[in-house]
This record gives sequence, structure tokens and C-alpha cells, in this order.
Amino acid sequence: MMRLWPGWLLCMLTAGLFACVAFVHVPPINALLGDMRIPDQVPFGYDLEGARAVFAAFRSDHAAAQATGRTSASEAYVSLHASYDLVFPPLLTASLAFCGFAALFRPSRPGQSPRLAAVGFGLVLALAFTYLACDLTENAVADAMFGPEALASEFDEASVFVLRVLTTGKYVAVSLAFALIIALWTWRWMTARRGEPTASGG
Repeated sequence: MMRLWPGWLLCMLTAGLFACVAFVHVPPINALLGDMRIPDQVPFGYDLEGARAVFAAFRSDHAAAQATGRTSASEAYVSLHASYDLVFPPLLTASLAFCGFAALFRPSRPGQSPRLAAVGFGLVLALAFTYLACDLTENAVADAMFGPEALASEFDEASVFVLRVLTTGKYVAVSLAFALIIALWTWRWMTARRGEPTASGG
């Protein structure tokens, strides 16, 4: 496992960045919105009425921010997507891929990964990249709906369903990826206890 330390370091960096975003940068935006959650935080996305209420909260706060000269929730939200939340999705994707690979990695027994385990790893990769596509696209759609420029226009009802599908897809993909990773590590632990070869490394 020593030769895998860069991957574990990547996972620690990803976890640290997640904590920074979730506990440092997002709560102030929630507070400006009257403790409403931003779309990224709602696992199955906002429905039409929920999205309309968030839009109204963004618009109200933006007007107040312009009057006082402070940064609005909308500006902070777009800035988050252009900074930390632009880096986090690729890091999480790489971390998921690494965790799946590490479950199969046994350098003392190369080329011995059972087909089912290899298929599981392939699904982890597919789900990780599905998550990446959903998250980055979700950010772009959310910025178009709740960014400062969008607040000067009418609420975009047509994009609510798209945003909801992307948000749901993001959470489902990452949840299934984690479940498969747990299954792969469980398989590794069980086969190790039986003294059977587990994979192409470890």
C-alpha cells in the first residue's frame, strides 16, 4: 500500500476541499438567502416552486447588496462555482477512480483480478465521470439561472427540470460509485481472509 500514498494524499486533499466548501463558503450564502439551501445542496433538486422561491431569495438579497455595496449571495454563488467548485469535481472524480483501483491493487499477484471485480471497477469509473459531467454542467445551468445577470430577467422556468435532472444525476452517480467502492473493498477483505488472490496488485 506504500506505493499508493499519492492516491491517498489526493483523497485527503479532496476531503479537505469538500469540508472547506461545505463548512466555510456555503453557509454564508445560505445565511444571505434566509437559510435556504443552494441548488447544489438539494439531492433531488428543487421543484418549480422551490426553484422559484430560491430565485426570489437571490433577487431580494442582490437588490439589498447593491444598495449597501456588499457582495450578494448570487455573486458569491457564481464565484464559488468559478473557484473551489471548479476544482472539487475533478478531484472527487480522481479520488473515486483511485479508491476503486486501490481495492484491486496487489503488485504481488499481477493480472489476477476476477472479471466481476474488474467490471465493478469499470462501473466506478463510468459513474465517476458521469458525476463529473453532471456536476460541472449543473454549475453552469445554476449560474445561468441564479447569477447576477439572470436576476435582472424573469425566472427561467424551462431550466428547472434540466437543473433538477443534473443535480439528481450527480448525487445518484456519486452514491452508486461509493457503494461499488465499498463492495470492492469488502470483496478484497473477504478474499484476503480466505487467502485467495484478489487482484492485479495489493
